[in-house]
Amino acid sequence: MNKTTLKYNNKLRGFTLVEIMVAITIGLLMLAGILQISQANKQSNRLQRNMGYVQENIRTAMDLLVRDIQQAGYYEDDNPASPIPITTAPFRTVSAIPTGIITAAITADGGGNANDQITLIYEVSTAPGITTDCLGQAPNATTSPIAGNLFIQNHYFISNQRLMCRGNTGNAQPLVDGVESLQILYGENTDGNPRSANRYVQAQQVTNMLNVVSVRIGMRFISRGAVRATADTTSYALLDAAAFTPTGATDRLLRREITTTISLRNVR
Repeated sequence: MNKTTLKYNNKLRGFTLVEIMVAITIGLLMLAGILQISQANKQSNRLQRNMGYVQENIRTAMDLLVRDIQQAGYYEDDNPASPIPITTAPFRTVSAIPTGIITAAITADGGGNANDQITLIYEVSTAPGITTDCLGQAPNATTSPIAGNLFIQNHYFISNQRLMCRGNTGNAQPLVDGVESLQILYGENTDGNPRSANRYVQAQQVTNMLNVVSVRIGMRFISRGAVRATADTTSYALLDAAAFTPTGATDRLLRREITTTISLRNVR
């Protein structure tokens, strides 16, 4: 009978427990690094998106307000060779704007941290479709005492952190999101120089609105969501508004303030 002898290769062996633990530890460290990089990239992308959101809102809001403020107070010069037809008496009402063109008085300055608001009125072309208000509506037409004049009236204010506008008719509509504060000062000329403001004051502090030659606006914009690593504890002071400091440990919004001064082109 033949006997079979089994031989074992002592060179073949598995991993020891220590080697397995070292390999697992290295793998966990690598995974943690990958997750950290991924989280950092995600946070960076979120920050970049919100910065773009804020910058776009700044451009849009400023373009709208600056363009409208520059046109405020415009009206066409009278032509003596072609007098405007008077449809009603007395004659002294020719220079007046009829009821319904200008709405009821508003509180222009909010006081403290409250938002300001502004109404802008100017005459536009009588050609149909040439000019519309901030909501795309046709301008108001006057019929008496001067027939055929068209006026744009835009009323800007802040509601629920949005820049709102009420046009000639209808309800106000949002134009720009992410607007936390709107502050307005009026540059008044007090020394007879028609193009230079001597002081910037609130609406109710203006001595004579006919002497206002410029408007200074300040706006504070906020991001869509929380993007800061820590709570915002900055003290913000926008124009004449009282100092504002965000409250709450969860307020991690990104904020940007911008101020600009607009010269009134139609000062007479």
